[in-house]
Amino acid sequence: MKALDYFLIVCTLVLLGISYYLMTIDQHAASAIVNIAAYACGVAVGARIGGRIYKKNQENK
Repeated sequence: MKALDYFLIVCTLVLLGISYYLMTIDQHAASAIVNIAAYACGVAVGARIGGRIYKKNQENK
């Protein structure tokens, strides 16, 4: 995995932690926005890893 993948995984975890904290102090709107940002980071990491696996599978055919 590349450095950007690790960075996106760490960002996802940090944003989910911030979202949880905001939820505990009753800031639901801010928590939802941060949660969407965490979801976007997770999608980006999944797309990068999935693209890499797809490319490797195409080479093996």
